[in-house]
Amino acid sequence: MSTTAQKKESFTHNARVSIRTAPSIKHHPGSKRYYFDVGLGSVCLAGADTGGAYCLLEVSLAPGIGVPRHTHTHEDETYYVTSGELEVKVGDEIFVLKPGDTLLAPRNIPHELRNSGNTINHYLLVFSPSGFEEFIMATALRAPDNAVAPTERQLQVGDPSVAVQNVHKLATDYGILFG
Repeated sequence: MSTTAQKKESFTHNARVSIRTAPSIKHHPGSKRYYFDVGLGSVCLAGADTGGAYCLLEVSLAPGIGVPRHTHTHEDETYYVTSGELEVKVGDEIFVLKPGDTLLAPRNIPHELRNSGNTINHYLLVFSPSGFEEFIMATALRAPDNAVAPTERQLQVGDPSVAVQNVHKLATDYGILFG
């Protein structure tokens, strides 16, 4: 026989973990797209939508483009590839994700990622708990509706349309350590 209290809690390794409830139904058709550091994407669900449990982002990277080694101290990061290829190094292990593959990079473990394929990739990111989306929006620039993921050439020449503001300056404020 279960009680209401039992339905609101789950047990993991004898530790109580409370389940957060989303405040209401959320539908975000065609989220606005932004340049996120070296990629292009959108915040599909923010912490305000999920009761702080997680945030959901969709991202794409051009071939050869990647995010350098960094560590999240506040959130776990989950990848789900929908098209193309994504190479992720977590600690010392390298994973090449293809459509339908999922990978969890726990907080406090350094990781890096890059599009190791030859076409623009698309993937979903889930950060749990939420909060990372606030960093993204503090550093992102609005992209035009027809934008595609920036190429290495655009990033190297400092194309102002894909310049990202204050990434390294703000990272530590959000518990992200580069290197």
